[in-house]
Amino acid sequence: MRTLTHLPRRSSPFAWKPRTRWAPASPRLRLAGAALLALLLCGSVTGCRSLSGSGSGSFASVKIAQRSVEEIQAATIQVFREKGYGGGASGLVEMVFVKEASGLTTVSRDGLMAAQGGTRTLERVRVEVVDLGGGTHRLQCQVFMVTGAGDSFFEEEQRLTNFRSGPYRRLLDDVADKLK
Repeated sequence: MRTLTHLPRRSSPFAWKPRTRWAPASPRLRLAGAALLALLLCGSVTGCRSLSGSGSGSFASVKIAQRSVEEIQAATIQVFREKGYGGGASGLVEMVFVKEASGLTTVSRDGLMAAQGGTRTLERVRVEVVDLGGGTHRLQCQVFMVTGAGDSFFEEEQRLTNFRSGPYRRLLDDVADKLK
């Protein structure tokens, strides 16, 4: 541990300030500092990731066995509509759902003036059914916050981080429960 030692004063007009010098650190403290630096470096290189996840590159997912794509789509549309989302199937295996984000989210993403002017931020959920073979499918989704929605020039999608996937995983779990 470093200790502060006082050196003798020099004669100068500012002699009332003591000169200080840091004593060398102990080997134990140096080792702890090196270990902390290595952990920080490792964390910055690998990033924040969960070891348990959805098993795919998606934001949230759930596996559903012994159901057809049509049954999965119908249950997904029903669950999302019950939770206040609009939209539905946009292809054979893809669905898009949209819901207006909260006023606070709109203010934080678009600004106070835009929110007062009637601009709204939207949550856009892109859901996909992926065939895993053997009668098993994976229902997965990606979630985007859409600012400037409806404006072809200013509309911008920003993908949510996996850290915020909890509510959407619960929605997909509700779909799986409905199909059991």
